[in-house]
Amino acid sequence: MEKLDYPKIQTLNQKYKKNPQNKIIENAIKNVGIHDFCLNNDVINHTNNLFNIELAKSKIYDQGNSERCWIYAGINLIKSNIAHNLHVEENEYALSANYISFLDKLEKSNALYQYVIEKENFDYEAEIKKDYLKLGIYEGGYFEYFRSLVNKYGIVPECVMPEVKNSKKPFEFLRIFSEKVKKDVFQILTWKKEKKKVEEMNVLKEKMLEENYELLAKCLGELPFSFDYEYTDQDGNYKKLTNLTPIQFKEKFLTMDLDQFVGIANVPSYNKKYNQLYRKKYSKNIYEKEAVEFINMPITTLKDLAVKQLKDGTPVYVGCNMTKMVDNQLGIMDTNLYNYHDVFGINFLTKEEALSMYDISYQHCMLITGVHIEDDHIIRWKIEDSYGDQTHKNGYFIMNDNFFDEFVLEVMIDKKYLTEEELALFKQKPILFDMDDPF
Repeated sequence: MEKLDYPKIQTLNQKYKKNPQNKIIENAIKNVGIHDFCLNNDVINHTNNLFNIELAKSKIYDQGNSERCWIYAGINLIKSNIAHNLHVEENEYALSANYISFLDKLEKSNALYQYVIEKENFDYEAEIKKDYLKLGIYEGGYFEYFRSLVNKYGIVPECVMPEVKNSKKPFEFLRIFSEKVKKDVFQILTWKKEKKKVEEMNVLKEKMLEENYELLAKCLGELPFSFDYEYTDQDGNYKKLTNLTPIQFKEKFLTMDLDQFVGIANVPSYNKKYNQLYRKKYSKNIYEKEAVEFINMPITTLKDLAVKQLKDGTPVYVGCNMTKMVDNQLGIMDTNLYNYHDVFGINFLTKEEALSMYDISYQHCMLITGVHIEDDHIIRWKIEDSYGDQTHKNGYFIMNDNFFDEFVLEVMIDKKYLTEEELALFKQKPILFDMDDPF
C-alpha cells in the first residue's frame, strides 16, 4: 500500500506546478476569496425577479440571530388570513413570534421531563447518550410545532407581546435555560435510580416548571392571558377589542384550518423509500400532541402540489437546506451559482448522497409565495424569508428550479390538493427514524 509522506506530497506539488492555470487561479482566490472568484455571473444575469403566479406582498419579519424560522414561516402562512378577517392591510400586519417561542420552550421542557419520568425500564447508560437528552432545550422546530402551539394556546398580535433583546439574540438566555433543564433532568434520573414514585417525581416536575416559567418571563416578558387590542382597519375605522384571550383571538380571526396541512417530503436517502409514512422520534414539543411526520415522495410531486396551492392563493410552508449555493446579498438560490466544478475540477454530492452522508439536512423554514412557469415548465420560485427587508431582494429569495430539486426537503400541503391514493398513504403505520437523521 502506497503511503502518504513528504516525498509523495512533493510529487503532488510538482504535478500541480505543471499546469500554469493552477497558479493563476491560486493567486486570484487568495486575493478575492472562493466566494467572489467562483460566483457565476451567467446565473445572476439570467435570474429575473418576475413571477406569473404571485401572492400579495406582506410585512417581512426579522428573526434576528434566533433559530425561530419555523415560527416565522408559520406566522407568514396565517397572517394574510388573519389580516383579511380583521380587515387590515396585510403588508403592515404582524403577529407575535415571541409569544409562540415562550410557550414552545416551556412545553419542550415539560415534554423532556415527562418522557424521562414515564419511560419504563429506563436504561441510564443507553439513554444519556441519546440526542434528545444531549440537546436539552433547542430553539429549532417544524410546522407541527407551530400548529400544536397555535391550536393549544392561540396567537396574539405582535404589539401584545413584542420582540425583546433576548428573543432576537437568544444565545446566552438559551444556554442558561437549557443548562437549567438538563440539571432538572439529571435530578429526575437520580430519583428514578432511587426508585422514587412517579407521583413524587410529578410533584418535583411542577416545581421545575414553575421555575422555568419564571426564568422565561424574566427574559422574554410575561405571557398575555388576556388583552385589549386597538387598531385602524383598511377603511380608516377605529376598532377596539377588549378582554380577549389568545385562544379567543385565534378562534375569531384565524379561519385557516392548520390541521388540514400535511408534510410531503423528498428525502431520497439510503434509508427512506418513496410512498412511505415516516415519523421522527422524540419530535414532540408538546408531550401529548403530534410528532413530526411526512410521506416521502418524488420531487415532482412536491412541485406539482406546491403549484396547485399557490394557484389557489395559499402560500407554501417549505423546509430546505440553505448551506450551499445561496447568496444572501443577491437573494439568489441556484445549484450553479458558484462554479466550483470548473475551478476545482471536482464533482459534488447528489441529493441522495448528501442526505445519506449527513451533508445536508432540514435546516431552514420559509414560505413560497410565487412561481414562474413557461410552457408548463417551472423556471423559478419566489421565497419569503424572515431576516428583514434589507436582505436578499427586499426580504425575498429567487429560487431557481434546480435548487428546489437538490435542496428542498419538505412542503406543507393542504389535504384538499392530494389525491385519494396520496391521502391513503397517511393511514400506514409510520416508520420511526432517529433524531439525528438529516431531516
